[in-house]
Amino acid sequence: MHIMLQNSRELINLINMCREEKEIGKRCQFLEYINYLMPADFRVTIPSIITHDCIDAILSSMEERLSPPIYELTS
Repeated sequence: MHIMLQNSRELINLINMCREEKEIGKRCQFLEYINYLMPADFRVTIPSIITHDCIDAILSSMEERLSPPIYELTS
């Protein structure tokens, strides 16, 4: 479990780095690399024609899959 959690943090760091990249070509390469590192059941199909908005949506989806659920505590 700890290994998976550590890998998730590293992947989220890579996702954040990809978000900061401005050049679309580099963002696409980053996205493909992150997708390759994702656990097989978390990988996404990346379209052949892609925009900045599309990359952002895919990154958000990946981040949601990697983040543990947050439960609200009630008093």
